Amino acid sequence: METTETKHIKKARKSYRCDWCYELIERGSSYSAWFTFGENVTARMHPECYTAMLKADLYDEELPPPATFRRGCWCGENEEFCKCNKKENENG
Repeated sequence: METTETKHIKKARKSYRCDWCYELIERGSSYSAWFTFGENVTARMHPECYTAMLKADLYDEELPPPATFRRGCWCGENEEFCKCNKKENENG
């Protein structure tokens, strides 16, 4: 699917739901956004969710349904078995 370039917004003018974790993107906070042609939708994500999406092993270009992943998580496991947090903690 064709998309616009990702914009990194410094301050949200209003609140939105993150298309990755479905948590609220608070008014005044930063987020990343892009528009997908064909679906005619704008995706918005917390900065850490956008980074997680880039790291995730997604098999197609479509985003998974909102709330499939936790905030900032790309492995898809619950907190107890989260692989991405272990990798980050081992490196840090």
